[in-house]
Amino acid sequence: MDFALSLDQKTLMKDIEEFSRRYLAPIAAECDEKQEFIPTPIWRKMASLGYCGLPIPTGYGGAGLGALDTYMCLEAAGRGGAAAGHLLSWAVSMVLGSVALIKFGTEEQKKRYLPRIANGDLICAFCLTEPDAGSDAGSIRTQAVRRGDYYILNGTKSFVTNGPIADLCLVFVSTNPDMGPRGISVFLVESSFPGFSRGKKLNKLGVRSSPTSELIFSDCEVPAENLLGAEGEGFKIVAHQILEWERANFSFFLGVMDYNLQTCIKYARERIQFKRPIAEFQAIQHMLAEMKVELDAAKLMCYRVAWMIDQGMVPAPIEASSAKYFLAQALKKNADYAVQIHGANGMMKEYPLERSLRDYKILEIGGGTTQIQLDIIARNLLGGGVSR
Repeated sequence: MDFALSLDQKTLMKDIEEFSRRYLAPIAAECDEKQEFIPTPIWRKMASLGYCGLPIPTGYGGAGLGALDTYMCLEAAGRGGAAAGHLLSWAVSMVLGSVALIKFGTEEQKKRYLPRIANGDLICAFCLTEPDAGSDAGSIRTQAVRRGDYYILNGTKSFVTNGPIADLCLVFVSTNPDMGPRGISVFLVESSFPGFSRGKKLNKLGVRSSPTSELIFSDCEVPAENLLGAEGEGFKIVAHQILEWERANFSFFLGVMDYNLQTCIKYARERIQFKRPIAEFQAIQHMLAEMKVELDAAKLMCYRVAWMIDQGMVPAPIEASSAKYFLAQALKKNADYAVQIHGANGMMKEYPLERSLRDYKILEIGGGTTQIQLDIIARNLLGGGVSR
């Protein structure tokens, strides 16, 4: 594995980090407090610079980056001080909104949607979770029934990232309930389709600047041409394309961890106690050292998954779940230590660190809980016969 960056890659990531520092970091606290997505003028500026279509092929208006480059760019934005919620919504829309479409979409579907994702006109949502189907995605109850040239969708999706603002949704439904997971299909559902509605915006603990809601489908009319892949291929799409991207999608937290570490180093050098900087105390030094070690370890694990995606070495369940599991543990300690090093100041909203302590929890729940990641690792280690 070679993670060396070209001059062009270094320049792009430097530009994104600087953009984040200039435009996203100053609005992070306010948007977190108000639970607001990136303001439209800034989103439009991001799109004009090509930041909304990083993994989308150039032929469809994107930058044509691979997984590793895409996630390094998101990491750079985190390092610049952007709110984790903004990074999450950006990543879900840009990555999960496009990768399945790139791999399984028809040419007509790609031409219709990919350029509009890349230019920022479409914000995407990924709709899998339901009230009774969280970690057990095979229990999906939202159904689609074919009627002529349309499918009629009925059901509810829960905890949908970008739900309140999404223009295009990848919706997982059952087209053949008797087949269980093998009867699940995916549809490209526009928010303008009849029968589509949104629940209220949810008031969350963390990643608050990533708007979340239920999405409701009541006799929602979806053109048959908006079926992604074939009927019954929903779990194939997840297993062979989306899972690794989804696990690696949280790699932006590497940038958040790096931002926290650099903030702590600066504070430790400047904060005077007992007539000397607290950086001279071994207790502080050890926390900083642990933050650095675990950041680098998490970075290598996440980079490995992204590299494997680029090499076509997927599915890679052990590597992807291992990376997500370790990143969650490392981020948890990173946020805890960052607040601890800052003492009482770390608990104040005037500092960005208390936000990380709230944000980290999404990593232990979203995209498969910590326990599910361990389940996946164990099942694959033991040959699939022990852990479901």
